[in-house]
Amino acid sequence: MLIACNQNRKDIVAIHKPADKNFTINILPYKGFDTALLPMIKNEIESFYHCKCTFLTEADLPSFAFYAPRNRYKADSLLSFENRFADKNNIVIGLTNKDISTRNNDIPDWGILGLGVCPGSTCVVSTYRIEKSSTSTTQFKERLIKIILHELGHNFGLPHCTNNPECLMTAAEGKIAQVDREKKWLCDKCRKKLDN
Repeated sequence: MLIACNQNRKDIVAIHKPADKNFTINILPYKGFDTALLPMIKNEIESFYHCKCTFLTEADLPSFAFYAPRNRYKADSLLSFENRFADKNNIVIGLTNKDISTRNNDIPDWGILGLGVCPGSTCVVSTYRIEKSSTSTTQFKERLIKIILHELGHNFGLPHCTNNPECLMTAAEGKIAQVDREKKWLCDKCRKKLDN
């Protein structure tokens, strides 16, 4: 699975609505992330979810999240780290260029592109695998934005969609081709859930 959804978190219960006036998405770049991408990311999030975005100060990846056997970072641990910056009025999205992973059933260390708490206040997206598989800057940016919007959708309470394979919330199931198949669009069913 390349894009993951963490529905097992008990520590966050808030369901955010992007239309709330006091609501903000805080973008947290981890050191090493290409900060030249941040203005584009901010514009795409604000345009898609109609909410305000701000930038947090660049942060070091926490050492407790590092998984030395695979030279990657545990996404669940990054979500715990990001929790300190989140509250009922904001979501924190961490952005890294390092490889990230999570548990997937019997697989203890499954490499992923992103992970978001559903519903919740934190998500993380990595460019590591996107950069390796993209053949152009345009393709890389398009994939990155779709994954970011997908993980934020989980934060807003949207589960994986089985209604339309072109819906942004469709599960990738380990295939980058699914990310490419998706549009920057929510099907009627997901849009209705988001708006309620």
